[in-house]
Amino acid sequence: MQSLRQLADIPDERFRSQHGKQAGNWITYVHAQAYASRRSLDFKQLGSTEIELVGKLARLEGQVSANSDVAASLALVSISRDRDENILITKTVFMSVFRRFGIDPRFLQLVKTNRYGLHYDWEGPRVSYYIGTALYILMWSFDRETRKTRAILLSRDFISTDELGSLRRLLQLEMNKLHSPFLLAWVSLVHLSNWMDSSTYYLLTTIRQLEELTGHGPYGKKKKADNEIPIDGLSQASKDIGHVQVNLANQLRHVSIGTALASHISTREGNLRDYAVEPYVTKCQDEFEEFNSTIPSLQRSLDDSSAYVYYLQERVRSQNRVVYALMTHEDARININLAKASKELAEAAKMDSSSMKSIAIMTMLFLPGTYFATLWTVPSLKWGQPDVIQSDFWCYWAFTVPSTLLIFSIWFGLHKSGFPQLSLMRPGKANAKYEARDGLSLASVTPTNSYRESPPPPLPPPVLAKSSVKYNTWPPTSTPPKTNLDYPETRGYSARRLNHSSYSFPHSSITVKSPRRSHL
Repeated sequence: MQSLRQLADIPDERFRSQHGKQAGNWITYVHAQAYASRRSLDFKQLGSTEIELVGKLARLEGQVSANSDVAASLALVSISRDRDENILITKTVFMSVFRRFGIDPRFLQLVKTNRYGLHYDWEGPRVSYYIGTALYILMWSFDRETRKTRAILLSRDFISTDELGSLRRLLQLEMNKLHSPFLLAWVSLVHLSNWMDSSTYYLLTTIRQLEELTGHGPYGKKKKADNEIPIDGLSQASKDIGHVQVNLANQLRHVSIGTALASHISTREGNLRDYAVEPYVTKCQDEFEEFNSTIPSLQRSLDDSSAYVYYLQERVRSQNRVVYALMTHEDARININLAKASKELAEAAKMDSSSMKSIAIMTMLFLPGTYFATLWTVPSLKWGQPDVIQSDFWCYWAFTVPSTLLIFSIWFGLHKSGFPQLSLMRPGKANAKYEARDGLSLASVTPTNSYRESPPPPLPPPVLAKSSVKYNTWPPTSTPPKTNLDYPETRGYSARRLNHSSYSFPHSSITVKSPRRSHL
């Protein structure tokens, strides 16, 4: 066991220290205390620089230990990570906080590999938990005797502050349940359920847009036969289908994580004395009953999300087949245009060849007469005298022979180097050029129709683009959108009042200029 703990480590290159508050070196953390007396709960959101963090945590730890009225406490440090899972803090500071919090060292291997799911360790004086999701990694330890919870939250840099704020608001609402190790697990379960609902709805709206574009599916509009979809529009649709398919698979993975959390909490009822000591056994029992009373409702929500994801997967598979067929048809149409352009080019070349043939025939007709007429007018030849060839006739050959050789040499050199690759011209049109290598003009292949979307309905994250070929897409790491959990909505998921609710998705109206549908 000790050897396994010693092997766990995170490489130095996985840490990226940044300097200055604006650069992300400002670390936020939460400190909360529950008192044995009737005093109200203490919940604070604090901040610290990287250099001051360890010292501030040590002072808070000393204050909690010195106050005998503190029955339970929580310290949660939030640290950012970039898109490549690099931790934006120095390794020295991170390891100091990690060791101070007493979290199982084997969890470092899970952080190193960015592992998803639920992991826990109940050995020794402390209970350790690890929860990995697409939004964050949350790991904490719970001391059975002192009821101190010490947690580290490693969030992704593309997660909005509102998303993290909703997690903190949920935590603040249930802060009176610090006497057991299940508070953070239950808060993470509720937050995960809400995030999956909004994320699934966002994927649904993307699928609806695909159906409106292709004209196939429940939201597909009837298209006119002469309205073609641009090839770049189909390419963008293919990319969006890939994003949706990956994120739907990610949704199923998070359903499994949520189910594991719900199952773990509901099965710990018979082991309360494993983490509770007198006089707080009764308090832990009450907290556990409140958590456990909400588990059936949350589990039904997870089951419903799972079934809905399978339904959306079938719809997106259908769109994938349709887009592939439309792209195949568009390729065939372009090939037909290419063949037509090649035929026109061949006809133009044939006409040019006929013209050159006519010129050659006319040249052959007049060349003999021209030659003899020129020869008889040469001053060095006196046709009316006994000596026809005069003494200066050599000048004629002295200039003619070298000039002829020079002309043939220039022609041969240009022909060998391939210099005169001139564009063929359409007969009768001086500016209608055709490319000699592929025989296809731009005008013959550029689509003349494009589609344009109207502004999208209000959705949780990114706004639909107004480009003629782009619409609502996610970023390259394509994480699902944020969940706007305002205070009233969050209260609806309180452990005291959480009830099962069904989710309905309002119809969204997205206007797309009717492109023409291909005949498959």
